[in-house]
Amino acid sequence: MSDTTRSRWLESVALCAAWLGIWGLGHLAEFTAHASVWYPPSALTFTALLVIGLRAVPALLVANVVATVWSVWLYDISAGWQDIIGGGLANAVVHIGCYGLGAAALGRVADRQQHSLPRIVIAFLGIAITASMATTAGVITSLVVFDLLDADAIAGTWLAFWIGDFVALVVLGPLCGALLIKLVRAPAFWIEPMDGVRKDGLTGSFAFKLSVSALVVAAAMLAAQRLGTVESAFLIFFLLIPQMWLTHSESPLRTAASLGVVSFLIVVLLGALGLAEFVFVYQFAIAVIATTAWFGLALPLLVSDNQQLRERLMFDGLTGATTRDLLIFQAGRELALARRGTPSCLAVVDLDRFKRINDEHGHPAGDRALVELADLMRRETRGTDVVARYGGDEFVLLLPDTTLAEARGRLNALCDAVRSELTVAGEAVTVSIGLTEAVPDDDFDRWFERADSALLEAKRRGRDRVEVRVPG
Repeated sequence: MSDTTRSRWLESVALCAAWLGIWGLGHLAEFTAHASVWYPPSALTFTALLVIGLRAVPALLVANVVATVWSVWLYDISAGWQDIIGGGLANAVVHIGCYGLGAAALGRVADRQQHSLPRIVIAFLGIAITASMATTAGVITSLVVFDLLDADAIAGTWLAFWIGDFVALVVLGPLCGALLIKLVRAPAFWIEPMDGVRKDGLTGSFAFKLSVSALVVAAAMLAAQRLGTVESAFLIFFLLIPQMWLTHSESPLRTAASLGVVSFLIVVLLGALGLAEFVFVYQFAIAVIATTAWFGLALPLLVSDNQQLRERLMFDGLTGATTRDLLIFQAGRELALARRGTPSCLAVVDLDRFKRINDEHGHPAGDRALVELADLMRRETRGTDVVARYGGDEFVLLLPDTTLAEARGRLNALCDAVRSELTVAGEAVTVSIGLTEAVPDDDFDRWFERADSALLEAKRRGRDRVEVRVPG
């Protein structure tokens, strides 16, 4: 047996054993036949199919069939072996099939979204709802068909069954997924930000925050036991406060761990304090708190991603200059003002002999020259001016509320500054500049074309100079 075969065999055995282990944990949280406060196997099935892929199917199939046989013994169901095995296989096919489709959908979303955590979180919550609902419908149907569940029990079972699967999926799914990603060789799904620690200025250690959450859970459930009213059970929703504190100041992985811990504590205290009459309140509370926590994690990151996207669209990644798209937008506003008589100038700036710089000194030297030129132009211009990188070594300066004579004087000073300050390997670098003024009937293309033709004239006349193209 090869090392790879042995490794995969051990992986399957471990997955099957883990699945049956947490199945037993889910059974301890059961409050009626076939319905638990949460159903942990749903989380492991989903994440195993997501991270391990199709090679997880045999282990999950065996575990599901064994769990069905185990359930028949636990509930003392009178059924023949054909129904038991048939029901077990049908249950396994539905359970694995529905969560497999959900895992495939999430993997597809992750690939399309370049593994962006906020988008994956939002997609995961929607998939968790639909996958758990489909699994509930399919499994209950298979149990009824094989006489392992009375048809009369469907009405009182399906909602608790569905919410139990959903709760486990949103509470334990991310945690199981993160653990599998770390443990499995060559995982089929991977996401980088799970370990990133967030620093939002909210102080306190993770252990302290988790302790606060646990104290809130214990206090709320003890109060519910003492008061004995349905209203008192809703005190559990105060857990949202410490949980959001933790979510907004800790890593996604620690958020997942905290949700697992507090949810498990709720399940344990539910039985220990005899609060079974409020089970639906606590079941929905876990679902709401977990979903809120993941949205609380996703939305600030989504805002941050959008901000970074806006910055990439607005500013050139190398030089920090304004991008061409933003330049055209801002130039449109200046052209509108020009139609009302406000002067505005446009200049095209080109680094002289840039190709020779790249050929003789390498592209890193050329990049540094572009960065230094952009920095120098920002220093030599006003805050209202726009320094944009138009492409390659070509920059555009938009000079609002500036006459042609004023612009020419300022650009001559820029040429002098470049000549005296900008060097590559000890050699002075120069720029050529083409300048023009806006007229009322200009659009951006005509305005830029005049400035560009002036630039060509500056190149033709020896470079290191400003040439002006007067409109008309």
